[in-house]
Amino acid sequence: MIRSFPPHPNPLPTAELGGILAYFDKLRKKRSKMRHYSWTLRILVAIFSLIGFIGTAGSGSDKDLPIMKGKKTVATVNNEPITVDEFNQVLATLPREMGGDQKAEKEKTSGLLKRLINTRLIIQEARRMGLDELKELKERVDVFARQTLRDELIDRHVRDIKPDEKEVEKTYRESVKEFKIKSILLEKEEDAKQMEGFLKAGRNFDETLKTFLSDKKGKGGEEGGYLKSKELLPEIEEAVSKMTTGAMSPVIRIKSGYVIFKLEDIRFPEDPKLREKVKLDILLQKQKEAYFEYFKTLKRKYAKVNEGLLKGLDFESKEPGFEKLLKDKRNLAEIRGEKPITVGEFLEYMKQQLFHGVERAVEAKRLNKRKEQILDEMLQKRIFRKEALRLGIDKTEEYKNKVKVNENSLLFGGFVAKAVAPDIKLKEEELKAYYDQHIKEYTYPEMMKIKSLVFSKREDAEKAIVNLRKGTDFQWLKANAEGQVDKNTKGVLDFEGNLLTTKDLPELVQKAVSGAKSGDFRLLANPENYYYVLSIQEVIPPRPRPYPEAREQVAKKIYNEKITKAVEDYADKLRAVSDVKIYLKD
Repeated sequence: MIRSFPPHPNPLPTAELGGILAYFDKLRKKRSKMRHYSWTLRILVAIFSLIGFIGTAGSGSDKDLPIMKGKKTVATVNNEPITVDEFNQVLATLPREMGGDQKAEKEKTSGLLKRLINTRLIIQEARRMGLDELKELKERVDVFARQTLRDELIDRHVRDIKPDEKEVEKTYRESVKEFKIKSILLEKEEDAKQMEGFLKAGRNFDETLKTFLSDKKGKGGEEGGYLKSKELLPEIEEAVSKMTTGAMSPVIRIKSGYVIFKLEDIRFPEDPKLREKVKLDILLQKQKEAYFEYFKTLKRKYAKVNEGLLKGLDFESKEPGFEKLLKDKRNLAEIRGEKPITVGEFLEYMKQQLFHGVERAVEAKRLNKRKEQILDEMLQKRIFRKEALRLGIDKTEEYKNKVKVNENSLLFGGFVAKAVAPDIKLKEEELKAYYDQHIKEYTYPEMMKIKSLVFSKREDAEKAIVNLRKGTDFQWLKANAEGQVDKNTKGVLDFEGNLLTTKDLPELVQKAVSGAKSGDFRLLANPENYYYVLSIQEVIPPRPRPYPEAREQVAKKIYNEKITKAVEDYADKLRAVSDVKIYLKD
């Protein structure tokens, strides 16, 4: 009766800009470098990243490497160097194997270098084919370059910002805070007032609660578990937030009646992942705030908005109408040293943002509300680019490398899509044959439903198993067996009858339930010195996925393998007629 649905996340401020939100999203997770491609091209661009090993560059031989254009070089492909930096960048992205012998490590390093050379050969061939002159590719490179330039500027401005540790700790404690509550729900207000009067007069809460329950005046009274604030009804949450341990609430009106409760305990369980999330959320919020202040400063420095004209633009009126305003040449915003933003350009940009069309936006009366935000989006793109160019970010090696890597990825993907992919064919019989030969890869794993009792002493757990095997009801035993450990105790594993994949269980649990059948009971002793009685409710054995269900996954795997093989064969032919020199000897 005191639980509630989790609240909706807090909405973002309406003034936040789409571009900056995208930037800060990238701080949360690594944005895909191939977001512009179809599924096929994503595979193609990733081909030479799919190396299932890693070697170590022979640092002892670095001093013997030639220097070209000021950088140490591990190889050249038609006089174009592959630098140590490039080699190490790829090396750092791959999983590292431990304990390999020296000969194996050399072979792996050689394999990595071969793939870098092959990739360079393919990119050179793409340029010879003129793919770098294609309008679509140039546009994509330009979009990436402009966005990256702005991102580099923003990163410079916010990278040194640190979250306030006191704020992190306070927010974290509020997030993990849990309340243990004992409550009663009364239907009649007079009964609730009567109980409240008894409590104010000094009567014991537990005894008073038992009396009202035995008189059928209320419901509840169970020994409650720990609940977070978001799990409480708003009325209960508001009251409990002001209480101390041992305090009793006043009568609280809720939809289903009247509640009186006692706050029995408050605890703050440790949750390292949540602490990190809270820290990241606070950091991102501070970085956003710093960004907006920076944008305001640069806006005052570089831009002048015709506020009267902006305020007077009514996109939802019939006259002059949205289409006519598209031809309006009046200056809406001037940018120092740049072309101004006209009303027509502003509307064209706005039109591009309306995925469902102008008419629907007009009908929903959204355009006038968003005009200031959209103009700021236009300004931030131009102003941040202008400031980044002023600071010379476009001349830094880091920026140039990012743009080059993006262009090379596009060229590589474009070449494979044009010269290799059209010849790749998949036959139904080969898909089916692969499926039959690799059926273990397309099999549902074993799953179990497990319930548990947890004891602090082994003899209590063994006694419980004996009773269960004699036919004692599990739920009755859970409610009455002595020596049980509270499931909320730190370190206690939680088995509540959910369907679990056996191979994903902890190793000790896997051993304990190995070979179990539905209805079995197993004993598990874990390193925390708890003893679990595991009741196997249901066992679902491994079973193959039907071919129609697995077909798409099979097709992707075979297609990827064929593409990789075809690209390697093509690269080998190019290498045979190219000038390739390798300087990395160890």
